[in-house]
Amino acid sequence: MDEMDRQEYWRARAFIEANPPDSIPTDISLSQFLAIQEKGVSAWEFEAELEIANCFVEARTEVEFYDTECSVQSNLPVPKQNEVYYWECKIFEKPETTLVAIGMTTKPYPMFRLPGYHKHSVAYLSDGSRRYNQPFNPTPYANLFRQGDVIGVGYRPRTGTIFFTRNGKKLDDVCHGLKSHNFFPTVGAKGPAKLHINFGQLGFVFIEANVKKWGLAPMTGSLAPPPPYGNEAGSILLESGRAGVREGESLMDARAFAQHHQAIASQNLPQLTTNVHPPSPGSTSGKRKSKKSHKHTQSQPRNLPPTSPGPVRSPTEISLAPINPSQPPPEYTSGGEDEDSSDDTDGGYSDERRRLLGPSTSSNRVQTRTRSQSEAVIRRVSPPIPSYGEVMLSRNNGGEGPSAAR
Repeated sequence: MDEMDRQEYWRARAFIEANPPDSIPTDISLSQFLAIQEKGVSAWEFEAELEIANCFVEARTEVEFYDTECSVQSNLPVPKQNEVYYWECKIFEKPETTLVAIGMTTKPYPMFRLPGYHKHSVAYLSDGSRRYNQPFNPTPYANLFRQGDVIGVGYRPRTGTIFFTRNGKKLDDVCHGLKSHNFFPTVGAKGPAKLHINFGQLGFVFIEANVKKWGLAPMTGSLAPPPPYGNEAGSILLESGRAGVREGESLMDARAFAQHHQAIASQNLPQLTTNVHPPSPGSTSGKRKSKKSHKHTQSQPRNLPPTSPGPVRSPTEISLAPINPSQPPPEYTSGGEDEDSSDDTDGGYSDERRRLLGPSTSSNRVQTRTRSQSEAVIRRVSPPIPSYGEVMLSRNNGGEGPSAAR
């Protein structure tokens, strides 16, 4: 071991002492479990640490390494519900001088070291050796693997056994009893390399894993994903909500319409009463009328404030709209007016009445007129009617009129 490897060893040992296995929560959380149900095996992916810039992850499961030594872990641990879980790694690109390690580790783990070099980690190396908590001397295991080979890793949670496969052939078990910790798929390289990992999204080279479905999760999730943003067409929930909003809006519109009509009716009722009923006799309002008001018996219609159109009503339905009287009753005044006003207006009679009744004088017109009298009392000038005695006396006197008897 050279000086650089010795320094890396002490650095990794200090890291493990400061961060023992499972010092952070590593169990699958509820959100991760729901993600597995929704996405299936696609929920697993590799995450490169930001402090280590010697590897690059593309398309979740394609890892590319560069010059220095480093490793990368998956975001989720291997489950423990089934009997066996299995995943594979294909050596897509690997020079002869590059050392590749494929295995399982706990979290946290020093990512600047390869898997299998420290406690609670196991790996199968490209030089044909295997490492299980062995930072110094490796143990010969199987044939070395090169570019184009497929290395598989299997884990039995009930017994804590880890085994490897090479190009579809199962190799010997490496360790047993690893049951207390959560293990994460881990790949590392010392030198440039490119690896593609298959968690079960594709078929395995190991036939038994395909037949028994040893993948980390089903290829497709069992939980339907939420609808995409902005695509709400045909949603029953949203359509029912819209219907409820429409009903609420129509009810609110009807209530607002009724309140609006009630407010207008309450404002117009006092004005309506004032317009219809004539003033009482003897009131001072009649005395204050101008001369022109007596000449016109039919007043002009009043301009009322506009109202809202409202719904179409039937002829028998009662409407609260203000009444516009077309022919209001004539205005009455008392007889205590000035003489000048009476002489000028000729008592307020129309031309039709003057033509029928003949010319009138001041002696023939009664100056007082009340509301109970519908017409003015007119007295015509006629000769006096003689009594019976006057008639008999006139006959005895030879036919002279009553004036002779007097």
